[in-house]
Order: sequence, then C-alpha cells, then structure tokens
Amino acid sequence: MKKILVPTDFSAEAHRAFDIATELAHLSGAEVKLLNVIEVNGTPNFSATGDTMAGGIDQVYMVKLLEVTHGQMQRMLATNRFPDVKITHEVDVDDIFHNIRKTVTDENIDLIVMGTKGADGLNEVLIGSNTEKVVRQAHCPVLTVKSNTEVFNVRNIVFPSNFREESPYVVDVLRYFQNLFNAQVHMVYINTPTTFGTSRESKNRMQDFANRFGLQNYTLNIHNDSVEEDGILHFAEEVNADLIIMATHGRTGFSHLLSGSIAEDMVNHSTLPILTCHIK
Repeated sequence: MKKILVPTDFSAEAHRAFDIATELAHLSGAEVKLLNVIEVNGTPNFSATGDTMAGGIDQVYMVKLLEVTHGQMQRMLATNRFPDVKITHEVDVDDIFHNIRKTVTDENIDLIVMGTKGADGLNEVLIGSNTEKVVRQAHCPVLTVKSNTEVFNVRNIVFPSNFREESPYVVDVLRYFQNLFNAQVHMVYINTPTTFGTSRESKNRMQDFANRFGLQNYTLNIHNDSVEEDGILHFAEEVNADLIIMATHGRTGFSHLLSGSIAEDMVNHSTLPILTCHIK
C-alpha cells in the first residue's frame, strides 16, 4: 500500500478517518492525501484558488469560502500524530464523486479512508449516505469509520462470505491487513432461512477456500440468523471484532435497487470499521 486518500468535510467522522489513515500510513510506509471538494452552484466558473471566469456566484463569497476551507485543512493537518508520514492536501471546486474517482485513477490510490454518519429510514432509501456512494463506485478498497471508533488496533478480523465467488484481489486485501496487524481472521458463513446450508457442507467449502488461497491464522464459523446483515453484526460482537472485511459487487442503478448490497448496508449500520472491496 503506497497511497491513501482521505476525503474530508472536517466533521468529527472525517477527523477520525484522518487519524486512522495516518496510523495505517505509519505502519505501512504509505503517504496520505487529504482532499476537500467544495460543491456549489456554478462550480465550473471557479478554480480552487478563487479565480473566476464569467458568470457564477459572487466572487467574494467564493474567495471567503476557500479561505475558510484552507484554514480548516491546515488545522486538520496539525493533528497528525506521526511526523514520519508524508501528507499532501488539496482543496478543489468540483463534483465530489467525480473528483474522488479521478483522484483514485490519476494518483493510483490504494485505499480510501472515509468517515460516515451512516443513514437509515427514508433517507437511506432515497439517497443513502455519501460514503455509501463511494463504496459502490470506487475501484479501490474503502475503509469506513464512525467518529466513535477507538484506537485502530486490529486483532480480530471478521470475513463474511458465501466462499464461492470471492476474487484473489479481495483475498489479497484481507491477507494484507491481517499481516499488517498480525491479526486473526474469523471466516464466517451466515446461515439464513433463504441461504440455508448444512454445517458440514459450509465448513468444507470454507476449508477449501482457505486452502486454495493459502490463508493462515483463521477460524471457520457458521452463524445462524434471520438476515445476513444482522448475522454479521451479531457474530462480530461475539468475537470482539475490530474490523470487518467484505466484498461488494458495486452494482448501480436499477440492479442496485433490486438487489441492494449487504456491504453498503453494513457501512450504514455498523459501528465497527468496515473495509469493502469490489469483486474484480
């Protein structure tokens, strides 16, 4: 892992994400990029330096907004606890999702770390959370954290799956974080009424999976619950998990509305850090 992106809105959740990103960078030797994107009407008429073209919103307002934002960025940079970590930063005026996707591609980002408040009820159905959209669209792993996430000391990783369709890429990410923290991986299949499988069949499939990818320091687990999301959360609580790593299909549009995504639901509802990876 060489480069970590931290999109920030300077909230408590974003500050915690920056904290954790710098911890990861300190452990891995990566550098961190802090990114703030200002989204306002008429953004094509402004640059991040406050220069204006014809039209758009009032120049004085934009210059003041950029001045405040740069000040917030400097205060966030001052909270870095690891002098050895290289940190760059950028303030831009753009569409946030377009900017994040472009940054990931142009700068070969290996990991995005984002804070999230989550979403529920009608808000979740209509728009979801901003972080959920990044989880769905990003082409690199995304680590999501809440503001109440304590010291990121990972000893127990929960890896929920059906153990049929994971790609080597997802397992590589799992193995990387396991090795980084010398953690134990708890592989778990969530048995629900709609995905029922016998214990013998499920454990054999998990063992075959572990053998195929050469996993080490792991446990095999089957957890019965009514729905997969609840099963993952309940199992994570039982093993005192510090991190959940799981795959997402990254579906968008109508197919996403029909099938949803357990990974995105977990990002919205879990109090634990969630690391999501697209199945490639």
